[in-house]
Amino acid sequence: MDTHGLRELYDLVLRLSAVHDLDALVQEVVDHARRLLGVDVSYLALAEPDGSLVIRVTDGSLGPRLRGVVLPPHSGLAGQVAGTGEPVQSADYLGDAALTHLGEVDRVAEDEGLRTILGVPLRLRGKVAGVLMVSQRAVRRFTAAESSLLTSLGSFAAIAIENAKLVTALAEANDRLERAVRLHDRLGEVALHGGAAEDVVVPLSELVGGLVLVADEHDDVRAAARAGSLVEGRLDGAPSALFAAARRTHVTERVVTVPVASANAYFGALQVIPDAPLAEADVRLLERSAMTVALVASVERAERRTAEELVEHLVTRRVREVPAYARDLRRPHLVVVSEDPRLRSLATLSSTVDGRLVALVRADEATVRSWSLGTTGLAGPATGAAALADAYDDAVACVRVLNALGRKGSTASPADLGPYRYLLSQAGRAEAGTFVTRTLGPLLAHDEERGTDLVHTAEVFLRAGRRKTPAAEELTIHPNTLYQRLDRITALLGEGWQDGDRALDVHLALRLHRLAADLA
Repeated sequence: MDTHGLRELYDLVLRLSAVHDLDALVQEVVDHARRLLGVDVSYLALAEPDGSLVIRVTDGSLGPRLRGVVLPPHSGLAGQVAGTGEPVQSADYLGDAALTHLGEVDRVAEDEGLRTILGVPLRLRGKVAGVLMVSQRAVRRFTAAESSLLTSLGSFAAIAIENAKLVTALAEANDRLERAVRLHDRLGEVALHGGAAEDVVVPLSELVGGLVLVADEHDDVRAAARAGSLVEGRLDGAPSALFAAARRTHVTERVVTVPVASANAYFGALQVIPDAPLAEADVRLLERSAMTVALVASVERAERRTAEELVEHLVTRRVREVPAYARDLRRPHLVVVSEDPRLRSLATLSSTVDGRLVALVRADEATVRSWSLGTTGLAGPATGAAALADAYDDAVACVRVLNALGRKGSTASPADLGPYRYLLSQAGRAEAGTFVTRTLGPLLAHDEERGTDLVHTAEVFLRAGRRKTPAAEELTIHPNTLYQRLDRITALLGEGWQDGDRALDVHLALRLHRLAADLA
């Protein structure tokens, strides 16, 4: 999941964790599922004690018939998701022979015009508490990334739904409810503003009697607390081995261990060695706390991306906006592309992309030029992910044009390239191509048809200042051969191609033609 998707999911989970009314919560889940994946319809079914699923809420449906539909065990796409505990999608639901169809359910799907459906489990402690589904009224293939995003939302929604039920149940015991709410608020602050492992275990140890520990994915204890104070502590067992097969809460007589994980990553474990057996409500609080630790760990992992990865992702358009943690990049930066390794030591944000060094620098052009880095392209200053990527394209093109022009060792921005800057964009290359064809058309056609190289002869001749002897020497041909070729060029281009403004146009067209070929 990219940083943008993680942040959006992160903000959504914070909102869900603050909703304690079950009906409002599940409606919030389907509303955001529809928006996140850009689908026509989203709906959520919760599991009943008999194994059936009841569609509780919808968003985007054409009428009320979809809400309240009862899906018997193992029927339809939702039944397959509930049975396997894995995401399932059907490109054309009504025609999918792999699914067990029910007439009433199919009639509702037909009335709604549902075609492609993706369903993911609301999985909690190894059980499926419900199914979150999104649907399109046209055939569509959901990508693995989209399925992963919906699965993550479903995982967090399952915990949020369970939390809502828990808060409702705890409302009957005021004292415990107040302490749970305080913990909830504290964890919300940690999730919102970031924090360390001790920011979770200390308040949790005030509520749960016993030793509370947080370990990383390598089973190294990050923090331990008892009765609201940090202490030394050791894990009971090896959670990483315990959760290798199944990431679900593990309860024994002497220890409760909860995985700290997202849908796609394992960050470690939250463990309590209790003074007395924990109540079910206490286990639910542990799972809520583990979710907070997972959120913080997810953000930390994303924000620990190196500057090199960040630069590469920006300039290659792998991210659509500058991440929140890279606030400095919201100010204008020059994009510098060079093959000189000294650039890495001169810039704080650099990376290697396609064999070239790329740097984002706050310095002005004069400073960058003073670095004398050899063949270097620069563009900008630019602000924002899209503008930085466009500037990178221009800087790379500047390097290629400099090399094609034989100006290796120079530094150039698009403004330094004169008429050759048109070759930096597709529209400019098209315009240059029109000029080349209009100016050199008969000559280009002759070389193409006859296999000759009169184009090269004309360029060398004009570059030599129309001096025949130096031109013949560079072409390694006899002067008489050069005269014959020049006569043939005159026959093709007409009299006067060697003189005045006409010679300038021909020479420019010849160079543009060669550069376009080199840049192709």
